[in-house]
Amino acid sequence: MRRGFPAAALAAILLLGQAPAARAFQKGGEPPKDCRECHTLTADEAARILGGAVDNVIAVLPGPFPGIFEVDVRKEGKTYPLYLDYSGSYLFNGQIVRMSDRENLTGLRYLDLNRIDVSTIPLDNAVVIGNPEAKKRVIVFDDPDCAWCKKLHGEILQVVKEDPGVAFFIRVYSRNGNPGTVRKALSIVCGKNDSAKRLEEAFAGKTLPPPDCQTNAVEETARIAARLGIEGTPAMVLPDGRLIGGFLQAEALLELLGGM
Repeated sequence: MRRGFPAAALAAILLLGQAPAARAFQKGGEPPKDCRECHTLTADEAARILGGAVDNVIAVLPGPFPGIFEVDVRKEGKTYPLYLDYSGSYLFNGQIVRMSDRENLTGLRYLDLNRIDVSTIPLDNAVVIGNPEAKKRVIVFDDPDCAWCKKLHGEILQVVKEDPGVAFFIRVYSRNGNPGTVRKALSIVCGKNDSAKRLEEAFAGKTLPPPDCQTNAVEETARIAARLGIEGTPAMVLPDGRLIGGFLQAEALLELLGGM
């Protein structure tokens, strides 16, 4: 009988394409078999092994290298890839990195499993950087008092300069509910045609004019960020729904957007 894993161990892990077929050794001159012909794991079996430490098991797939299964699990509104060996006795803890290109396969899989429906994010009150009609739209959640948002903004300006087919739609809010930051965000939203200029002035530390319109756009942005599980800024939602948290250089952004 396969035993379950302790809930505490799985909780620690959760804070954090198909692999080539594994080959089994055969007797004599028999042709090699795909190991998956001998080793199988259903979602129900995986759920029994993992016990109550996850909300439910979404799917079981071949792992990124021979000898393991990828078990996609749901926990507190997020989907995570976990890894079990073929015996179901060992749970892999941590990130799997492909050494040939230093690609974090676990991180990529996490982003893929937690894609966002971009159509559910309103853009009416967003600050637009680039051509509003651009085919590739990146939605950015920014805090005007966030140093890393300021740093990212310089990279965003570089991206739209190099690729006119990309536009950034920036929703501003206070990530921690600071009243002063909320006023800055309201001033930016109320700026309408000057909203991009006001955002840059905020990043430059300049004093913004008082908000002169009635809007719940900043409060709405905070609600959307909470619904999407965004806990820090900057955060970007790519056109394909992948959520990227933190700072990226223009070169990395262009590479991410190049295949879309």
